[in-house]
Amino acid sequence: MTTYLPELGISDLVHALESRDWSALAEKLGQQDYERLGLERALRIATDLFARHGSLRGLRILDVGCNNGLVAKTLAALGCSVAGIDNGDVDGQGLYSDLHRQTQFAGFEFQRKDLCEFLETDKRHWDCILLLSVTHHWESGYAMSGERRYSDDDIRRLLDTLFQRTRCSIYYECPAKEPGFDAGFGVNFLLRYCSELPRMRALGHTIGPNGYPREFWALDME
Repeated sequence: MTTYLPELGISDLVHALESRDWSALAEKLGQQDYERLGLERALRIATDLFARHGSLRGLRILDVGCNNGLVAKTLAALGCSVAGIDNGDVDGQGLYSDLHRQTQFAGFEFQRKDLCEFLETDKRHWDCILLLSVTHHWESGYAMSGERRYSDDDIRRLLDTLFQRTRCSIYYECPAKEPGFDAGFGVNFLLRYCSELPRMRALGHTIGPNGYPREFWALDME
């Protein structure tokens, strides 16, 4: 199992930001078929946070289903305090093994845990939470396999807990209109499980690894 996201370390990102020398990053990105994925999301989130708060320094972020940590590491390099979690079910080749080593960098931590387990043991609140193309797996299991599928009651509790523990925004990415998903799936998913929704801001579209556009929203708690 290999990821479609570029493998970039926090030290690579920090060096590029501080020196404005992007050559090392450009070389690694050039080896990927989907070099825009991940970095595009991270920078769009960072831009939105900066516009709203005037600074990224110290903002507490939880990245749910963080994959190889690219979004989490990018936001940490920009000054946020980020925790990335992933159950690692699709990790057949040690994809996430290096993330534990990178927790030595200030502002970044990784925990290999299921979301339910994490929320039961970690009671922290967050300035924002990232749900980037992850919630549809709760309903169908990873890749519609049924594995790790949550019950309807589980999903209601998870969303309620995440809403309660978010101070500012949840960044929510979801399939828009692709095989297996009807148009408007992401909003309808929330309406199925939430009696009341926070204010939703459309942030445009992203592109999934399958080439289909995905909707991108901010759910604002403030």
